Amino acid sequence: MFFLAVAAALLASAACGNGGDAPKPTGNELSDEQYLAAICSGTSKFSDALISKTKPEEIGAVIKQFAADMKKLDPPGDLKSYNEQFVKYLENAVADPTSLVTQNPPLPAKEARARLAAKETSVPECKDGTFFSRGAGATPSP
Repeated sequence: MFFLAVAAALLASAACGNGGDAPKPTGNELSDEQYLAAICSGTSKFSDALISKTKPEEIGAVIKQFAADMKKLDPPGDLKSYNEQFVKYLENAVADPTSLVTQNPPLPAKEARARLAAKETSVPECKDGTFFSRGAGATPSP
């Protein structure tokens, strides 16, 4: 399902073209919109797991898959370091899955965060569109 969402995002972003201030992708590097689709899809699955799963290890399995999916991605150039930090954040939460609700996730550099925040609402997988666009004092949880 995750890969279908990413594939749909790939097609949609290819039809829309590149934003003027976004880094130019190289090779198989994802666009901002494709990267957002992956993050939002994973956070949605995590939120669903919090509601529907009854055991911590079931939620942990969802987080483990989210981390594995994110690790496979080739994010935009200025988000590569952030992606590594985010994957580590997810991997560290597998043993204590509800920690993602109380611990602040890593955030990309201010410029990249602002760029992603401006695009969140245009990505169908980002239902609430607030992971990167929350106020500076808010805690965006996956």
